[in-house]
Amino acid sequence: MVTVRAMTDADLPGAVEVWEEAFRAMSAEYGLLRAPRTPQGDLRLQNRMRHFLSTDPGGSFVADDGGDIVGLSQSLVREGYWVLSLLAAAPRVQGRGLGHRLLRLALDSADSNGPATIQSSRDPRAMALYTSAGFSLHPAVMGYGALRSDVVPDPRVRLADERDLELVESVDRAVRGSARTVDIAALLKEPANRLLVAGDRGYAVVQDDRVVTLGARDEGAASALLQTALAEMGQGKTVEVGWLTSSQQWAIRVLVAAGVDLHPYGAVMVRGLPGPPTPYIPSGGYG
Repeated sequence: MVTVRAMTDADLPGAVEVWEEAFRAMSAEYGLLRAPRTPQGDLRLQNRMRHFLSTDPGGSFVADDGGDIVGLSQSLVREGYWVLSLLAAAPRVQGRGLGHRLLRLALDSADSNGPATIQSSRDPRAMALYTSAGFSLHPAVMGYGALRSDVVPDPRVRLADERDLELVESVDRAVRGSARTVDIAALLKEPANRLLVAGDRGYAVVQDDRVVTLGARDEGAASALLQTALAEMGQGKTVEVGWLTSSQQWAIRVLVAAGVDLHPYGAVMVRGLPGPPTPYIPSGGYG
């Protein structure tokens, strides 16, 4: 019998397995691009789960089938802004309402009148579930593929570090209506991540092949950050920039100019907001 209970640290390895099994099965079913699984990726995911288990224990749950973890949900609240970080059920238990149960528990940690976002997968069942919970759907594309054009970094952008978190906090409040400094600080502890800033106008957390998240006060600063991130990745590199809705035309233009292919990729779901924050590139897990 499947029971749903609060997540513990001992559940994290099983939760990673369920997430990978569910997400890769969905990606294969709908022909979505998915990077190969690596031990480093598993460790990053487990660290992310542990981070939210520490900061938001009331939003972390697992579904337990006789000691086997078969589902999970994790959510976070930052200054009243709710984000669903993870929701998954093992393929063998899908279709039994487990996703609905896990989502309802996660939503109980949120103010039903407050702002909320979910980065939804391509799975139509997931989009229907979130729509039924009162979220509006904004289709998204992902930039994924070889960087085919030479891109020049913007001179207004510089490499930053934890000493610039006050700037990040200020930008997030301006763009999202809430800061998530504890989460950006956690991201910067990952060796693969680095912080870029454009004066006092915006910031981006980036990797050698991926934009993790980006926020800016205006589209000029946002474009400068994305252009610089791509320039540092280098021509010929396979890059990833996700969760771009129709309100992020500035990012789409930069990616097209760089020769990066665009692919349909799920949706950004919002509640209590007129639309997704902009100019902003959300992280799939950190919002």
